[in-house]
Amino acid sequence: MRDPRLDSASPWIPIATQAELAASARHVVGLRSWRTGQHQSVLIYRQDPLPSTIEASDDAQQREARWFSIVNECPHLGLPLEGGDIEDLYSDEKEENASPPDPASIIMCPFHNYDWNLKDGSSSTGMKACTFRLEVRDDDQLWLEPPGDPGDDYRVIGVRAVSERFAAPSEETLLAPALSDLSLSSSPPLDADPQTIVAQCRAVLLARTPIHKVALVRRLVSLFRSGTLTRLADSKTDPPHPEEPYRAPSTKTVSSGQTRPLGKGGSVQTRIRMLHALANIELWAIDLAVDHVARLYDWRLGALDGQGSGKRLGWTFVADFLKVAEDEAKHFTLLSERLEALGCKYGDLSVHNGLWESALQTSHSLFSRLAIIALVHEARGLDSNPMQIRRCRAAGDEETARVLEIIHADEITHVAAGHRHFTALCASLEPEPVDPVAQFRLEVSRHFWGHVRGPFNVEDRDRAGIGRDWYENLGGRGTVKKEEAVTEEAS
Repeated sequence: MRDPRLDSASPWIPIATQAELAASARHVVGLRSWRTGQHQSVLIYRQDPLPSTIEASDDAQQREARWFSIVNECPHLGLPLEGGDIEDLYSDEKEENASPPDPASIIMCPFHNYDWNLKDGSSSTGMKACTFRLEVRDDDQLWLEPPGDPGDDYRVIGVRAVSERFAAPSEETLLAPALSDLSLSSSPPLDADPQTIVAQCRAVLLARTPIHKVALVRRLVSLFRSGTLTRLADSKTDPPHPEEPYRAPSTKTVSSGQTRPLGKGGSVQTRIRMLHALANIELWAIDLAVDHVARLYDWRLGALDGQGSGKRLGWTFVADFLKVAEDEAKHFTLLSERLEALGCKYGDLSVHNGLWESALQTSHSLFSRLAIIALVHEARGLDSNPMQIRRCRAAGDEETARVLEIIHADEITHVAAGHRHFTALCASLEPEPVDPVAQFRLEVSRHFWGHVRGPFNVEDRDRAGIGRDWYENLGGRGTVKKEEAVTEEAS
């Protein structure tokens, strides 16, 4: 069957079936243009008909749900709309022989209460937000009118329910003890209720146990999305940035070169080692995501060193990496639960801190941090995950395979977030922007050790925005001469 995206008369984007979206009334759809590389986040909302309408109307269309979509960034300051209250407006008019009124929905920005009509993007403020048409077609598939020009070829990177839940213990269990009990004895005590996003991020870094780290991430993201926490930082009251995340003294840490090979997943023991290693990566990934925000929030656009009079990073950066932290917390929880089902607990095996070593080596530069953490380390996960999923299925472990599929889908969006902000940084440089591919390869040559090795998951790397020119024949420190030889040979 011909892909409808190839038909210039029908450039719409398939999202999912209505059945696949039934669990939540609102979803965030991540899109990327294959032509321009631009990213777009769109909020879609399902308005269900009133029960009285279903009972009274003979019109099938009036008994069906209506779909709305709007850009997921408030035009006021670019903050995410997804957590805002939505008010469905139904008309009470019942004029004889009149067409049924067209219901509308208003979403209120959770941060500053700007109102936006989901149908046409209008607002009582006089500003307007971008909206996009949605259609349900014969196959029950929901199709989205794409942003930009038809030739931009926007495609879906990921779809997530706004109301998605963690597979985790109850909120009461997770949030005890109080935040003030989670600080290190050698550090100034944390406020029991940090008043800024940066302070909350630093509380996550100092969490005493993995389960409390997960709890604090959930709390931070909830406060941010609801508009309860709107202050980014306060230099007078925020605690100092910790030198490293807290790990219990009982943690058995070894160098990355001393970890045992994971094996092929054919036995329960090899799958336990694999799950434990992945859980360790996800735990560090939580710390990395909040460290991006808390350490580099004051980065200024326009210069390679982040200094000067340029604008600060936008709220989109904060929202994207808090979402990454939330995902990593979900991943850690899923992996930990799967470990326990197989008779092991996180912490029973030795772990390494290779990711944090990379974080320290790139702490001076947002360019370096995004290049190495998001576009090398996270992208390597895109390469290895499908193989691990296949091995688990071959061993008959469908539960583990399903967990890894959930993680893999999220990781594509994480690499896409890194690509989005790295390319934006390159475009912001003055007096002239730099080529993001060239800058990425330069960062890798300076801050990564060894070769970026395949085999590569070309399809999912493409979905995230990094084509072959980003990573093929790429090496870091210790490989410069070989890289130069490859370049000369290619020329």
